[in-house]
Amino acid sequence: MRVASLFLLFASLSITGCSIKQTVTPASLSAELAPEICAIPAIGLRAGFNSTYQQLLREKGFKTRQMAAGSSPDRCPLSTTYTGTWRWDLLLYMNHADIRVYEHGRQVGQAEYDARWGGGRPDKFISAENKIAELTDQLFPDGASGLGVATPQAVLSTPLSAHAYRQQQLQRLLNENLPYEEYQRRYRQLMEE
Repeated sequence: MRVASLFLLFASLSITGCSIKQTVTPASLSAELAPEICAIPAIGLRAGFNSTYQQLLREKGFKTRQMAAGSSPDRCPLSTTYTGTWRWDLLLYMNHADIRVYEHGRQVGQAEYDARWGGGRPDKFISAENKIAELTDQLFPDGASGLGVATPQAVLSTPLSAHAYRQQQLQRLLNENLPYEEYQRRYRQLMEE
């Protein structure tokens, strides 16, 4: 009887110490942004996560642009970084996913699923694809709707100074990811204007 009581106590303590957490802060995006998002996967991310997430973004109305793994999020006006890890416990399962959204390099949203402390919980064996879809829906509840439509009259009616125009053109040039020679040629051309 005493052994059974100890076993039940140990089992209940081990189960209550196990947790699966999910937190989402929906992305707060400026309406001036174009509906194009740079997708920056983590180094070594499973190809299935990458393709699933980008497809979900396209379904939400975004045009996606694949960046090299580990690129800086400030290289694009709107970007997203994402990582996922898998573990083996009788079956292979996704035990952690972290998706972040950046506007001009500043984080404006995050979705995280964390089953690293899921221990003996059977509900840790989820469909990774369904979980990524759930996180994406919560992170972008309105998708790309409303983006690229705000053009304040003050911005339209005020011409840019020569310096501001050149800076804007340089930023666009940087975002194009051109080969070095082409970048240099266009840079010189821009500086001669």
